[in-house]
Amino acid sequence: MFDRLRFEYGIKVFNEHKFTFSYVVFLMLCETGVSLSIPYFAGKYSEYFIANPTIINDSHITILVLWCALFAFHSLLRFLSTYNVSLIGARLMAELSCRLYDHIQALPVQFFKENKRGDVLSMLSTDLAVISFFASSVLTNLIPNILVLLGASFMMFKIEPTIALLVVFIIPLIFIVLKIVGKGVQPISRALMQRQADSIALASENIGAISLIKAFNQENAQSDKFKHHTSEILELRRKQLKLQAIMSPLVQFLSSLGVLVIVLFCFTRFQEGRLLIPDLVSLMLYGLVFTRPLSSLAGLYGQVQHVIGASDRLLKFYHLESETDSSSKKRLDITTADIKFEQVCFAYKDKPPVFESLSFTLANKKIMLLYGENGGGKTTLMQLLMKFNQPTSGRITIGGVDIANVNNSSVRDKIGLVSQDVLLVNGSITQNITYGVVNPSSQKMLQACQASGADQFIQELPLGYETQVGEGGVLLSGGQKQRISLARALLLEPKILLLDEPTSMLDEVSKQNIKDKFTDLFSQYTVIIISHDPTLYDVADLVYKLENKKLIREK
Repeated sequence: MFDRLRFEYGIKVFNEHKFTFSYVVFLMLCETGVSLSIPYFAGKYSEYFIANPTIINDSHITILVLWCALFAFHSLLRFLSTYNVSLIGARLMAELSCRLYDHIQALPVQFFKENKRGDVLSMLSTDLAVISFFASSVLTNLIPNILVLLGASFMMFKIEPTIALLVVFIIPLIFIVLKIVGKGVQPISRALMQRQADSIALASENIGAISLIKAFNQENAQSDKFKHHTSEILELRRKQLKLQAIMSPLVQFLSSLGVLVIVLFCFTRFQEGRLLIPDLVSLMLYGLVFTRPLSSLAGLYGQVQHVIGASDRLLKFYHLESETDSSSKKRLDITTADIKFEQVCFAYKDKPPVFESLSFTLANKKIMLLYGENGGGKTTLMQLLMKFNQPTSGRITIGGVDIANVNNSSVRDKIGLVSQDVLLVNGSITQNITYGVVNPSSQKMLQACQASGADQFIQELPLGYETQVGEGGVLLSGGQKQRISLARALLLEPKILLLDEPTSMLDEVSKQNIKDKFTDLFSQYTVIIISHDPTLYDVADLVYKLENKKLIREK
């Protein structure tokens, strides 16, 4: 399957860059032609030097100058072909990186819950690095070497067909040996790529949980675990390098034996008078030309197997289903933001249903409080509304429009989310508040911060709105992060607000302040609150308890 996919992708890439590829192939053909002409040139003019054993004259100098010019021209073509092939490889890898990143962003939220972040990072780093090296370095040598082999075989056939037949016999024999010796490279390469991904995943997880590790004195345990992963990687790498190290000298030895056979055969033909000196010299030089690419191709075989392991992982990843969406679907265009769930059922893959025939109606600019046991599906309900997941059956409408019939981005434009686990980017407070808003005015940002209560603590910071929050907001307290998250949601000017435990990180005074502001602050939004905080009961127009996969109305 993956061989077919790799072929199809190769055709697609060629079509996208066919003019550049054609130019590079032309350069390589010219380079190969010049490199193959050198032995032919040497053979033809060797007889002239032998026939004129005098001091070097003008004719000799002319021939030597032409020879040097041929060397210089070959070097220039080599530079141009190597540079352009490497440049194509770099461009392809840049495109592949962007496509891979776009595909990562298009995957459903559930994928990131079920898979390790480090595994994804490994594909963006280690796997792409392997393919990048192959595209920009390995292919640079692979294509010219194949052309030289084919060209040398053809030129030898023109001079002496019997020699060419010997070559035709020797090459398959060498590659059969290569295939037998290197048959273990590919599975080792696949295992190596996976273990490297596991190691990066472990490091990523531990760095993110460094406070937990220190709090429970797990530094030594985690260090031993990482060393175990590293030892496994080292052992796999040792096996891979051993096989690669065996193949190159083995092929060189076999090819040298083959060349020795050809040389003996040439001398035999020469002694019989059936081969002239120019032809003998050319054949000897073509024999030397022939051994270099064979030896090089042996080393490339291991690299090819290594890149197959990396490409298999990437192809599997590429064929994961993206979020259900379509750019052809219309945008959500509404004047009111009433929300309606109609007989909605939902279940995660291979798991029991989360909801069974869940229904409710929330009128425009009303506040709904939802509570229930942890793991009961409250957050899943919010994710369904934001189209992070799709209902198994039933439908969800906003403003009377079925959100299944509009694209994802237009639905999310209408919703401001304040999650319990506040996510902040590594930047300034301003960058986090304006995240997702194009060219917001300073006045609107200030109003959003004042409404959320964030402006007060921001003004007290030495750098104010330019204060750096650190990765994930680690330089701020939980309550500060939550207020920034609320300001960010308000700045979007959404129709709907989704608040997941909005008071969980606030002290009692702050909770009371938010409760007092709720009526004025959220009067222009349709609001769904997930919370166990009893102080929010009074501000809600509707109160539902989610229990046993059903909604129970309490207010």
